[in-house]
Parts: sequence; structure tokens; C-alpha cells
Amino acid sequence: MHRLRTSTWTGMSDEMSAHRTKADLVEDPAALQRFVATVPSLIGMLDADGTVLAHSERWSDLFEPDAAPDADAPSAQHSFFDLFPDPDGTWADTFAACLADGETRRGYVRSLTRANGTTHWVDWEVRPWRTNGDVGADGVLLYLTDRTGQHRAQVMRRQVEQRFDALIDTISEGVLLMDNRGVFRDCNEPAQEILGRPISDIVGTRYDDDTWNGLREDGSPMPSGEFPFWRAHVERETVPDEVMGIYPPEAPPRWIRVNAEPLFHEGKDEPYAVLVCFDDITDEKLKEEALQTSRDLLSSVLSSSLDGITVLSAVRNDAGAIVDFECELVNPQAEKMLGTTAEEVIGHRLRRIMPEQEEKGLFEAYREVVETGEPFEDEVQFEGDDETAWFQVMAVSVDDGVAVTFRDISERKEATQAMAAANAKLERRNRALRDFAYIASHDLREPLRKIRSFSNLVLDDYGEAMDETGADYLGRMQDAAERMTQLINDLLIYSRITTQAQPFEPVDLTEVAENVRRDLDLQIADVDGTVDIGDLPTVEADPTQIRQLLQNLIGNGLKFHKPDVPPRVQVYAAVEPASEELQQSGRLSPSCTDMCRLTIADNGIGFEESHADRIFSPFKRLHGRDEYEGTGMGLAICQRIVERHGGDITADSVPGEGTTFTVLLPVSRDSTEASAEAVPGTDRTNS
Repeated sequence: MHRLRTSTWTGMSDEMSAHRTKADLVEDPAALQRFVATVPSLIGMLDADGTVLAHSERWSDLFEPDAAPDADAPSAQHSFFDLFPDPDGTWADTFAACLADGETRRGYVRSLTRANGTTHWVDWEVRPWRTNGDVGADGVLLYLTDRTGQHRAQVMRRQVEQRFDALIDTISEGVLLMDNRGVFRDCNEPAQEILGRPISDIVGTRYDDDTWNGLREDGSPMPSGEFPFWRAHVERETVPDEVMGIYPPEAPPRWIRVNAEPLFHEGKDEPYAVLVCFDDITDEKLKEEALQTSRDLLSSVLSSSLDGITVLSAVRNDAGAIVDFECELVNPQAEKMLGTTAEEVIGHRLRRIMPEQEEKGLFEAYREVVETGEPFEDEVQFEGDDETAWFQVMAVSVDDGVAVTFRDISERKEATQAMAAANAKLERRNRALRDFAYIASHDLREPLRKIRSFSNLVLDDYGEAMDETGADYLGRMQDAAERMTQLINDLLIYSRITTQAQPFEPVDLTEVAENVRRDLDLQIADVDGTVDIGDLPTVEADPTQIRQLLQNLIGNGLKFHKPDVPPRVQVYAAVEPASEELQQSGRLSPSCTDMCRLTIADNGIGFEESHADRIFSPFKRLHGRDEYEGTGMGLAICQRIVERHGGDITADSVPGEGTTFTVLLPVSRDSTEASAEAVPGTDRTNS
């Protein structure tokens, strides 16, 4: 703008200088008027009163279109201030100062308003003219350059800029203005927030400064020459929806979506600036990356899974009912199981490509999964040309369809069936063995009664006739018969644990233990012993068998006591979460959630730890009959009872210090387990 104005005044001065070289014109007002009238520029000649003595044709065209003068027919003279009212005296003051000191004055873009209200904006120069060089100026020459168009353009540009500034300050997108040298000239607040920089670190910097580091969408470094705003400048066309990463100072990269628009002056091919609009898509990008990671992981799982996986979308009729399913995805294992390829099934209907699934009822199962949202699981047998296979089929709802997993369980099914057959065979043998033991025990009781009865008769009727040796033999026979009777009774109890089991019901262990203590009152008194019973919980169990269990364990504590030391038996319990280790090892019912830890501890003779497992075997004794009576079946009966209840029993002992029995029992059990255990056997005895 300054160069343009300088050239304008240069041209004006040249014309004035050329006139001053003609002295006769300077001294002759008429000649000066003719000169002014012929000048092509916008010029007027005014006297000291402001009367327009002459003006150029350009003046007439612009200011007096209805009365244009020429050199041969000058128009009627009139006052400058009639043509251009000067309410604030700006022009009058300028003319007066020029006339007073004889100095030239000039200015830029001053308003010149005509009487009809039309305003022109002009660059101006006022020079004095005189007819006599020794006296004051007689008037002024007013040389004008019309800048109205440029002024209006500047005003409009300022208005546009103001509206633009107001607009960019109200939008949430970041906005940058980059000039044609790549220097950022302006930005809004969202741009500062997104880029993580204050305006002072943005405006005035170039796009290729070291502070601006970019990333391509694939995460590799982006050279500054590839920045979308610079490409818009170089390529001279819009760069839309370009995704790039940009690093804020000392922070992770922000991802932005950029629209860069080159701006052109009218008629120009070179853009004077680039308008850059961008929004922050960092969260969207991170979600997309996480989603892609998830997709990659899913693809890896699908490819490596040993299960067959298919995804089926529902096909509906006009009424919205599901009439079929269309295959959308199959993994490699599914292709192998189905004996097909992905190309042969994806995009095809289930009922056509896999009719056997409909025959097995799976189509209806899938439809119910979609309609109810409830998952489905079943074991299905498929018959092939050469073999039969078992699959575990699981289906879950996915959008308007199902994801189906097929797991080949043929080997497991065969093993289960073989195990079931072996278990059934073993159960038959065990039952036969129990029946044999039961029958044998029952049938042996009658001969034993006869042996005992007849031996008593012999002693009663012929005792005096016998010598001492005969009486001893007969006494031994009676003792053996008595031990045999007790052994048979214990054997019957052992067999009845399963053959005469009673339904499980809530059992108050404290009450049962108190009853057992009353039953053992005589034995307790004989050995001067004590039985302490703590606060015991209630468990679901067979009350008869729990009573037998406590009687055997408390009785053992009283029986196996140290000489001259009164026995003391303690019974206490606690409820605690079931041990997963015991459940996994099969020592505790898998359905148990809470277990009762029942402890029976004594201060008796104890035993070596190496015998801890052997003592639960039938007929196993650690001491001779002369020391402690018994058949060796008591602890075997206890173990059988505990196992029947889905629990576990162990013994810890130190010789000379005592023994502690720990019994683990489920506190409660599900109805299926309770009913399975509650089926009583048949008692084949009459006694």
C-alpha cells in the first residue's frame, strides 16, 4: 500500500513540476485554467474563496456528471463547498493553511462527501498557486486520487474478517490461518486446546519448524511437506478429511481430522493463505485402535481355537418371523468339523447347507436364543457315513443372530460311557459283595446263637462233671462265639450304611452329641472320664449315622486312654468355606459351598503317624485284644459314614499325647444330591 501511494504522489508531483516550468502559465490564471482542464488526472483549481475556477474532465465525470466542462466552454463557476459540504471544516482548514504558508499538503484516504450524500474516499494533495511570486497565494490546486473502491473493499474485508473471527470463536473445531509462506497468522481457542499450545507458540511459527512433528495414520513419522495444509497450498486445491497425528509439547500425540482450503484473491492463481479446520479425533482413534486390537485378537482366537465357531444372522419374513439363518462367519476348525470351506457356507442359508442341524432341533434352539436372549447348550450326536460323532453345542445371542460353538466331545463321550459302564459293573459287584456280606452276616448269626446256647447248656448241666481243662476249652469257645457275634454285628452295621440309608435332614450336632454322652454315661463313669461338647452347628445329614459316627469317635477317646490318667474328650466345630483343594481331590462333595469342620480330640495313648491311613481299614487293630477290646471295624464304619455324606475324615496323633479326628461335612446340599443319597436299601433281616 505504501509503494502504491508513493507512486501516486510521484505522478502528481511530476505533473505539477511540468507546469511550473512554464512561467507564463504560472502568472496567467486563464492559462492555468486551460492547463487544468486538459490534465487527464482528477484535479481542480480553486481561488482563495474556494470557488472552483477550473477542473479536469475526470473531475467533471466523477463529481459533476451533469455539467462537465471542457477547455473551450468552461462551466459556470461555483464554490467547492457547494459541491462538497464541509461540516467539520476539514477541507477549509487544509486550504487555509496552504494559502497561509504556501506549503504543499497531502494525505491519504480522506472522505469527500458530495451534496447529494455520495461519499468518495481520496488520496489528496493541495498546492498553492499564485500569479505573482512575490505575494501570497491566490488559490490552491487540489489533486485527487479516487480510492473509494479500495476503501470499500477494505471496509468489506474488515467486516468479513470480524464476522470470520466471530464465527471461528464460536465453533468447536480448531481453526488455523496459514499465509503463503507457511507461517501461521491466526488461530482460535479450540485450536490452542487441541494442539496443546498457547497462541504465542502457534502464531508466527512456520509449519516446518522443529516444534511441529506429525504422524501418518499408520503411526509412521509424517514429513512436514506432507502436512495437509501445506499440500493445499502447493497443490492449490482443497485437501479434505486428512487424518494425521501431531505432537503437543511433552505429551502423547493428538489425532486430528484436517480440512485445508487454499484462499485466492480474485483473478489470482497463487493462494494468499490456507484456511485450516480440524477436529480432535484422539478418543475416536484410540477406540478404533482398541477395536482393531480386539478384532486382531478375535481373529487370532478364531484361527487358533480348537472349537468350531460359526456366526449366523437371522433371516426374517415380512411379518418379522425368523424363517432361516444365514452364515456370516466360520473359523478354520468349524470348516474342518463341517467338512466344508468358508466360501461354500458364508452367505448361504442354514437350512439348505446344513439340514442335519434342523433335524437335530438346533434350528428351533437358535431361534429361541435370538427371541429370548437365553443361551443354549446341549450334547448332540451326528451320524456320518463312516462314524458317529458327539458335539457339545453352545449358542449365545449376538445382535440379530447367534454365535454357535461346536466342541467335539466324541472321545470324552466314549470315555464317559465306558466309565459309566465300568462304574455300573463295579456297583453291581459291590452290591453283590455287600449283599453277600449282609446275607453271610445274617446267616452266621443263627449258628452262633446255637453255639452259645448249647455251650451254656453244657456248662449248666455238665459243668461239675468236667475237669478244669474241659471247662477252659468251653469258656474259650464261648468267648470266641461272643467276639464273632460282635464282629458280625459290626459287619452288618458297615453294610447297612448304604443299604439302609435314611434321607438327609437338618441335624443338630449339639443335640446328637449330648445324647451320645448320655448313652456313654456308664463308660465315662467307669474310667472317671469327661466329655466336653462345644457349640456345634446344624448340618443336613442322616441323623442315625451321625449318631453312630460320634458314638464311635467319642467311645474311642474314652477307651484308648493312658493308665492312671482320666480320659478327656473334647468335641467342637466351626463352619467355613469349602476347600477347593479337597473338592478337586475328590475328598469333598463338589456341590459343597460351606463345610462343617467337626473335631474330636482326646488325651489318650495316641499312635504313630505312619498308621494314620491304616486305622480306617476294616478289621485293622493297632493293639492286641488283651489290651483293648473291639473288632477293628469302628473307624472303618466312621469313614464309610463320612464318605456317604460327601465329606472327609482324617486323624492326627502323637504317641503318648492323644489323637485328634477331623471330620469335614457339607453344611447343606442341593436337592439332587440329597435325593440321590436318600434312597434307602432293603433290610433283609428280621433282627
